[in-house]
Amino acid sequence: MADDLDLDDGIPGLLRDGRSVLVRRLIPDDLELIVDFSRRLSRRTVSMRMLGPVVTLDRAGLARFMDLGPDRQLALVAIHENRAVGVADFVRVEGHPGHAEMTFTIADEFQSLGLGGLLLEHIATAARDSEITILEADVLAENLAMIRTLESSGYPVEFGPPGSILHADVVLRPQAQVTARSDRREHQSVRSSMQRIFDSRAVAVVGAGRSANNLGRAVLRNLASHGFPGRVYAVNPNTRSVMGVPTYPSVSAIGEPVDLVVVAVAAELVPEILRDCAAASVAAVVVVSVGFGELGEHGRATELDMVRYARGQGMRLIGPGSMGILAQQGSRRLAATFSVSLPPPGVVAMASQSGTLGLAILEHARRTGLGFSGFASLGRSADVSPNDLLQWWEEDPATSVILLDLEKYGNPRKFARIARRVSARKPIVTVTSAIQTTLDGIIGSEFGGRAAITDTLFAQTGVVATRTLAEMFDVARLFAFQPVPRGDRVAVVTNASQPGVLTAAACRAAGLRLASVHDLSPRADAGRYEAALRALLADDAVDSVIALFIPPLAQDPEAIMAAVLRAGASVPEKPLLASFDGTEGVLSAADGRGHAIPSYTFPEAAAVALGRATVYGAWRQQPAGIVRRPAGVAADRVHAVAERVGTGPVGTADVSELLAAAGLAVGTDTGISGPEVSVSVTADDVFGPVLTFGVLGDPITLYGDIAAHITPVTDLDAARMVRSVRAIPLLAEWDVDAVVDLILRVAWLVEELPGLIRLHLSPVAVGATGQGVEVRTAALVLDMKAHP
Repeated sequence: MADDLDLDDGIPGLLRDGRSVLVRRLIPDDLELIVDFSRRLSRRTVSMRMLGPVVTLDRAGLARFMDLGPDRQLALVAIHENRAVGVADFVRVEGHPGHAEMTFTIADEFQSLGLGGLLLEHIATAARDSEITILEADVLAENLAMIRTLESSGYPVEFGPPGSILHADVVLRPQAQVTARSDRREHQSVRSSMQRIFDSRAVAVVGAGRSANNLGRAVLRNLASHGFPGRVYAVNPNTRSVMGVPTYPSVSAIGEPVDLVVVAVAAELVPEILRDCAAASVAAVVVVSVGFGELGEHGRATELDMVRYARGQGMRLIGPGSMGILAQQGSRRLAATFSVSLPPPGVVAMASQSGTLGLAILEHARRTGLGFSGFASLGRSADVSPNDLLQWWEEDPATSVILLDLEKYGNPRKFARIARRVSARKPIVTVTSAIQTTLDGIIGSEFGGRAAITDTLFAQTGVVATRTLAEMFDVARLFAFQPVPRGDRVAVVTNASQPGVLTAAACRAAGLRLASVHDLSPRADAGRYEAALRALLADDAVDSVIALFIPPLAQDPEAIMAAVLRAGASVPEKPLLASFDGTEGVLSAADGRGHAIPSYTFPEAAAVALGRATVYGAWRQQPAGIVRRPAGVAADRVHAVAERVGTGPVGTADVSELLAAAGLAVGTDTGISGPEVSVSVTADDVFGPVLTFGVLGDPITLYGDIAAHITPVTDLDAARMVRSVRAIPLLAEWDVDAVVDLILRVAWLVEELPGLIRLHLSPVAVGATGQGVEVRTAALVLDMKAHP
């Protein structure tokens, strides 16, 4: 939702310490804001800004600065808690229409927090939109902080001769290192802002009432009764106490620092509550209230206003329509939710947009013994997004497994990149039933067949895609209590032949290789179970084991369970799953200590979960390859064409010029007459830019034989992509290496041009080995303003 804002509305930004600011255009009516800002600047800061020993800024001078000429000047202001904390501007250089002089001024207490870099990102974007290619800056040589900001921006910076004042030219090319450095800054800022939520020390509940079915009361009860070690306050102007907790008429009336506020009041009261929270310098707000964007345009406008206001006041916002959050590690529990049922502490964290279905999710986790380190119900995701939570849990030592039950994933380009990075360290499991991508329809209409690519694209990010919530929790239990499988060879141990046969078939259907099935007979006792399991787990030809126990009348289930646990503990580096006496949950000792094994009511569920985990293990071991810069590309020419064209479909001549800068000739008759292929890029709502490849003709038209890949694309990704289509034998005698090179050049374009919305190269003729390829027709759509 916050991605819908622009500089006129104000764009939220995060500082290194997690505080939030709102960056917007400066307008003439902001004079008093800037006068107040200038009065708070130290002599040193003013001197740095004015390049000399100037110690005062008068009102008349500021008024002249505020006389903004829209054709010549643009200024941005960063606002925190209704006060300006940073200003950046540029003024066009007379006689040089592509050049502008820029300046930055940061309030003393906000220096060294990344605000200068944040303002530079936005001022550079605005300058490019104004067709400015070079921003000039004069900086005192002793102003090392500003020099570092320019050098670390990711843009090429050319400094003039050494002296007391350095002249710098910042060349505005939106290239890969700009994005990478911006991502690193944002990652640190997001983590800091999430820490202020999940490590809250003081929580207030607005709307806690005396009624038994009051949601605020339920939140207050959970905070008070589930081990939260901090301070808990109730806010309700209509009663003196709730559940024995004294109430306050407002958050600001508490008079003590409050980190987190849970709001459970009527929707029309929420904006006023946010203003009260801002007055009390609250770090974050969880809005339980409903009645916003789900009701239509007016509600969505209200959500945007809430986000804009909250971020301008330095607050993060979860919701609206959230059922709350949970953070627990050991005996410390922050249960800021109205859920009646809470899971025990554990290693699983989950983000959900399922609303009240989250209540059933938490109950299921509790009933099956799946412990949670964190839970966040995002509701409408107006501000805090799944991408924010992924970056928090990525480095959370209490979290080993991440679950996503979402309808939308936030900024799609960021999601694909963040998920791929996090999955390399911690498994992410999602349920895909509510997900709608734009790719199925586009691929269906473009190539004549519908391709089921969602699971494939998730797999490329490392995310484990499941069909149902039940399956997601089956996989989560495996990851929470067992290691990631190192291979696909599975052995089955059973005391009943028919369940063993069914399990073997389920393993094959899940893509696993069956190493062996050991039928111990119904009379098998604890000793036989333990011996068989120990031997299989120690066998180098076995990667994982599924143990089945169907209880006959004569055997002791408790003794056999203890034997299974001892065997699993003997080789803890190999996964051991069970379908034990119909148990759905976790097998463990009575005191809950020691080794634990996931158990499934039906063995087929164990096989499916193991199959999903095995695919993830194979992805994690797969060589990633390298994102290479293709030979002979010219980024300057690419950006020059893109900035000249701007937004919309690109004309034939401009497409040819832009692709030529990527080393791709269009429409040139080279005499190549081999098979024809198609390469496309589509901006998807979930995964961001996705490349597709196929061999034209019957393979696509009749069979939908298409390979798709998220970006960025490595050299190994491109080779695997080409060789993954079933029609690859049709290219066997032709220049497959040139096709791989073509895909890598298109992938490079995607990284250089975030504004690339759609690219379609078809047909592309493939020559004999060494001849290359010939792009015969190309179509391109750009949106440089929406994707600077």
